[in-house]
Amino acid sequence: MRKAQRRIVVRLGAAVMKRFRRSRSLIAAELPELIAKDQRLYDAMREATTSGALRRAIHSGKILLPDLAERAGTDMDTLDSFLTGERALTSDVIDRLTKILKLKLAAIGSKQSPTPSKAG
Repeated sequence: MRKAQRRIVVRLGAAVMKRFRRSRSLIAAELPELIAKDQRLYDAMREATTSGALRRAIHSGKILLPDLAERAGTDMDTLDSFLTGERALTSDVIDRLTKILKLKLAAIGSKQSPTPSKAG
């Protein structure tokens, strides 16, 4: 026979309850913005572009975002804006990210290598 668990009830003071209500209010106000940002992250990651592929590689990598930003020579705000699709990265940051993440760029949709133009 299982013994009933004992509940311990502690009455919180007025100051603690006030801080608790304030924190809940702040969280509730911030939640819609966080949900919208999460949707932007998902949409940007699903893009059928090179940037979308880079975003997927970043999300699936094991490097923490602040560490990745530092190693790539950029700041967290720039990396975050790229991940949400709000901002593009410079080519030098993309180059550093591909090296850090050990990615290789490959042409898609064509088996032919580009040919130089025959300007006359």
